[in-house]
Amino acid sequence: MMKTLNATLVAATMACACLPAHAGMLAVEAGLMDWGSQAEDHFGKGKSENSFIKIKGATGNAFGDLYAHVQLEDVEDSEMIGSEINIVGQINIGQSDFNWYGQVFNKQKPVWSETNTLLGLSWDKTYDNGLYAQLAVAGHIVTADYKHFDGDFEGGFNGGYVIYTLSKGFSLGEQAFSMVWWQEHYFGRDDLYLSLSGDGEDFGLNGSAILRWHATDSLSASLTYKYANNNLGKEGFHDGLFYGLQYTF
Repeated sequence: MMKTLNATLVAATMACACLPAHAGMLAVEAGLMDWGSQAEDHFGKGKSENSFIKIKGATGNAFGDLYAHVQLEDVEDSEMIGSEINIVGQINIGQSDFNWYGQVFNKQKPVWSETNTLLGLSWDKTYDNGLYAQLAVAGHIVTADYKHFDGDFEGGFNGGYVIYTLSKGFSLGEQAFSMVWWQEHYFGRDDLYLSLSGDGEDFGLNGSAILRWHATDSLSASLTYKYANNNLGKEGFHDGLFYGLQYTF
């Protein structure tokens, strides 16, 4: 059975449409992350109105699929500049809709860094109406440097992970759009990690709802609603709106 490429698995934006097997994608996107008051009151300039530029690519074949992106944030501010690297892969299990799943997500700022490795199983399927659905369950291994916060977290196994993704393309008049919604969940996390990372509570989640207007085959614009609860460095809820312009080669 031919598998579809899960190009919607993006640790920060996840804004690409699913591509057919044996396909590839390379794109560059730039925009603004406009975080809400809950985030800005807690993080200050760290989550306020922050620029980003991202290079992302994906490929897939009968063996499996691979997605990766590299993102720079706050490039105009040397004291705040950060980076993000995300690699997501699936290896097909026979002719079924199940896969071996792996993800490596690294986030760095001038005063801290964290790498999350997620290994497990996934299921994905594209339906006749074009709807793509994906579910993955994995173990979570973390390595981090929080020495700026006077913490000596050694890392290691950090509980479990679940993510689900839905995406679909559609038309309004003669205009092409796509919609992606994904949400990931963490549980069973280390108490010291929760204290140093700022997440606070054991169960945490974050996700995005992304509307993309495909103005041409190469040029598209996106509006993303990003949200998190007991995750992304803050106990409780915070959210924001992200605006992006993407060119696909």
